[in-house]
Amino acid sequence: MTEEQSVKKAPSFFISHGAGPFALLGADHQQGLVELCKKTRWVLDGAKAIILVTAHWETDQPHISSGANPEIYFDYFDDLATQLPPEAFQFKYPAKGYPALAERIKAKLDANGFEAVLDDTRGWDHGVWVPLILLRPQADIPVVQVSIPTGRDKAAPAALKLGRSLESFRDEGCVILTSGSSYHNFDAVIDEIMGKSRSGSIPSNRPFETAMEEVSKLPDINQKCEKMLKWREEFPDSEAVHPSGKSEHFVPFIVGIGASGNDVGKKLGEWNMLGTIMSSFIW
Repeated sequence: MTEEQSVKKAPSFFISHGAGPFALLGADHQQGLVELCKKTRWVLDGAKAIILVTAHWETDQPHISSGANPEIYFDYFDDLATQLPPEAFQFKYPAKGYPALAERIKAKLDANGFEAVLDDTRGWDHGVWVPLILLRPQADIPVVQVSIPTGRDKAAPAALKLGRSLESFRDEGCVILTSGSSYHNFDAVIDEIMGKSRSGSIPSNRPFETAMEEVSKLPDINQKCEKMLKWREEFPDSEAVHPSGKSEHFVPFIVGIGASGNDVGKKLGEWNMLGTIMSSFIW
């Protein structure tokens, strides 16, 4: 990745990746994600690689996919898996891995105090292949998947440190794509996702979205980090949007903030999922 003397700095990019494989199965409640991804495919144009941090891989220390040709991992929980059609297990995403980049990511993380682990066997979970099938169907950019830190509600310090450790790879043309959800009160929406009647009402997550957007636009990384360390206490309705102990889908946004540096971000777009707001951000 040093053959070019001048490489355009790649973005840090957060995406709400939707519910399981339903966007790829044509579910009406996921069409907003499909359309937003089509409109924002340009974000990955010119990328030398994609470093994708996924909500569906949690580890105490960062794990990094280091295989040359990772397989797809159908990481559906048991109850969902039994209700999905056969098509849900037939998706392919034939992009290459990037072992040399994975080794360099490990070296950088280790130098910053982590004890990163290279994993050449784990496949790409749906937090990787669902958004990438929608964003880059040609699968022509190599991908390295990175786990999020465990801790969920208490993961912010490690997540920010991880993002800040990854930021320098943007200078080499690597997009830092963090894949989670701006809204993820799973229990409140799962019945309707599965075609059943909704039990109870869902309050608007607009105030929480506004807080995310305000932090994303701060011009100083230290200010951003200070705000993110207090997200659970200070973001409106945080318990309703990301219930305590179940906030793993918000952690990728925190990593994305860490990787944003002093860049001023913006909301790239949002879509409606069963009355909730799901958004993407870019720095």
